[in-house]
Amino acid sequence: MKRKKILAVMSLLMTLSIWITGCGGTSTATKPVQKQDLKKTTTEIVQAKDPSKVPEAAKNRKDTLIVGANDAPKGNINALTAQSVYDQYAYELVFDWLVSNDEEGNPVPAVAEKWDISPDGTKYTFHLRKDVKFSDGTPLTAEDVAFTITALCDPKYDGQISNYADHIKGYKEYNKGDAKTVEGIKVIDPYTVEVTLISPKASAIFDLGQLSILSKKYYGFEKGNFQKLKDLDQKPMGSGPYVMKQFKPGQEIDFESNPSYWKGAPKIKNLIMKKTDASTMIQEITTGGVDINLIPAKPENIAMLDKAEFITKQFHPDNGYGYMAFNLKDLRFQDKRVRQALTYGLNRQGFVDSYYKGYAEVCNQPFSPAQWAYSDDVNQYKYDPDKAGKMLDEAGWKLNSSDGYRYKNGKKFTINWLTYTGSKYEDALISITKDSWKKIGVEVIPQSMDFNTLLDKSDKREYEIYNMAWNLSLDPDPTQVFHSSQDVPGGSNNMAFHNADSDKLLEDGLKETDKAKRKEIYNKWAKLINEECPNIFLDQNKDLWAVSARVQGMKISPFRNWTYDMYKIELK
Repeated sequence: MKRKKILAVMSLLMTLSIWITGCGGTSTATKPVQKQDLKKTTTEIVQAKDPSKVPEAAKNRKDTLIVGANDAPKGNINALTAQSVYDQYAYELVFDWLVSNDEEGNPVPAVAEKWDISPDGTKYTFHLRKDVKFSDGTPLTAEDVAFTITALCDPKYDGQISNYADHIKGYKEYNKGDAKTVEGIKVIDPYTVEVTLISPKASAIFDLGQLSILSKKYYGFEKGNFQKLKDLDQKPMGSGPYVMKQFKPGQEIDFESNPSYWKGAPKIKNLIMKKTDASTMIQEITTGGVDINLIPAKPENIAMLDKAEFITKQFHPDNGYGYMAFNLKDLRFQDKRVRQALTYGLNRQGFVDSYYKGYAEVCNQPFSPAQWAYSDDVNQYKYDPDKAGKMLDEAGWKLNSSDGYRYKNGKKFTINWLTYTGSKYEDALISITKDSWKKIGVEVIPQSMDFNTLLDKSDKREYEIYNMAWNLSLDPDPTQVFHSSQDVPGGSNNMAFHNADSDKLLEDGLKETDKAKRKEIYNKWAKLINEECPNIFLDQNKDLWAVSARVQGMKISPFRNWTYDMYKIELK
């Protein structure tokens, strides 16, 4: 199971940003809140008070599980092309990977029953199980694994995770040159595949091991024709526990159990992933319209779930963060003082307290408290409009007493901010941002759009500032988002952040395999990225999964989605 950065980029997640209509206000005033322990990485499960109260509507679905999704999947149902967490959920049901992970995020066998890593850390040999078949009945072999990794190296690959393959020996010669094969990818025998890297890479076990394994027979294409693979995004075929039966854009995806799944046929025959509206998600879960949904952890939401009595609540720190990204091609934001001033000038604590009421903390780095790389030694950027104003003065943005806004070279400081529709999170954030930045003389004009449009515009760098949330991977390596090499078409560094010291630390972090030494490196990097401020980091929240008591055996954690071991889950 994986929680990828694309993903995933943009594994870009909006899971922490939806709220229900009528719950709370958008005042910037802070209120006393009961702080939760967001550094506790284990899942806290609060069992349903009265399972007998499951609604008849849900009880009558004896062979069907309905999972609510807070936005509609885009339809890129493939780890190589996925852009949102909702597509990720879908492909995790359809496909298998070489390596899974336990609750703490450690690698454990999956399709690869074992693996060997050479003493110098550059050669990975995966030994595959011999009893795995794709849903069309064909066996999964080393040829399929080699094909999948090679597809990631294709010259026309334009997805978000090219950095997963860039350390493979022969990658450049294949991706940029005339090589017909990737030198470092070798099929040793039908059930053994070997991948050789040009240098050690600490994240390689997950980069290589947690790709959706594609059928070479079904997805096969010639070098340079990656579009053929993309054309099958909405007709996926894998070896996972479920087979996708129907994709209804903007509505739902329907799945049916794979009877030949190598771990055993799933106990639940039918699974539907259904888009739930922000204004009705509580109603959906409490009336039995859905069986599982991610609900913003807020006291008023929790009270409504408790009232239903048949809902089990699972809490854990989100392995991700919310942020606002600067377009660093914009001359205004190339001045670090301006980026820092806008961070000091945004009342993030007021937003977190008034919206989450104790179930989130202000974020100041792109690591989650659930990750071992998290650092306590970074600037907190506590709300300070006076300091923000002085920094803007130093940067040449002077306050005009006649209208209260700042100007430089006759140009008013106005920011066009792209955000998304259908979220009370956004409503609250817009209100506080406009109020906060008006106080320091900066005008902000929000422009709301649907999530998939925002994804496209952010990818194409058609923005001044935008906000989203990011889902982090099992390995904390942040290369995919912040290394200058990822400032390419399809890359995840759509901020255009370039910093030589940052690049060096990220490269050092990947070369180092000792966790304690890696932590030292990433702590230094966290301090640097906090200082450079290419993003305004917003919040890190506590996730709350509402699970009907009729669903037996499901446990979700910072490192495991609800899709994890889905074949074991039962309906009561």
